[in-house]
Amino acid sequence: MNKTLTSILKAFLATLLYIIGIELISLCYLIEETIDFENYDRFYYLIQGSLQLIGVLIFMFIIRKRTFKHLIKTTHYKWYLFAGILGISFVFLQTPLKWVYNLIFDTEYSIAYRFDGFPKFKDINWISIIMFIPIGEELFFRGYIQNNLQKKTNAVVAILLTSILFASIHAPYLNLIFEFSKQDWHSFYLTFFGGLIAGLLYLKSKSLGPSMIFHMSWNLMVMIV
Repeated sequence: MNKTLTSILKAFLATLLYIIGIELISLCYLIEETIDFENYDRFYYLIQGSLQLIGVLIFMFIIRKRTFKHLIKTTHYKWYLFAGILGISFVFLQTPLKWVYNLIFDTEYSIAYRFDGFPKFKDINWISIIMFIPIGEELFFRGYIQNNLQKKTNAVVAILLTSILFASIHAPYLNLIFEFSKQDWHSFYLTFFGGLIAGLLYLKSKSLGPSMIFHMSWNLMVMIV
């Protein structure tokens, strides 16, 4: 088996393990019943995001031979500025993307852009949604998956495959388990395009910092609008 195919298979396997890890973490809701943690729902995303980030950090620490040195390389400040602008803009780009999705799948997704999400910041879960989850996902998908694929394939293939794998964590898996589940591919579709942008930022800046800023800005805008 050639090295390119081996690298791709490793990427798929690692993503599968990542998805399994997320699903196992989601079972933490059982804690509420076990120890009668009445406020668990209030801290749901904070707990989920914290555990996810810790898991990724442990994974990165192990595969990087027990060091975080040069994990986030320095890059020109322009990439951070560009990433922030792209993250803020991406939520508006989603409107034409939704038009295409609606046309293909005969759905009616839309964004109202009311900018009424500021009260959400009273909820401590915003820390996880805007910081912990984006950082963890960028560390794994760009810092590990794309980084490894770029060494064995060309940049286009690496970014496309990483974006598909990144989007796969939002695929409608529940449809395979529960007949009543009505999930669709909308989140997968939008996340794929977000992954392309994050992948290009990582490729051009040669640092995880800009892709993290893009992802964090993107999640921030999703909460606000």
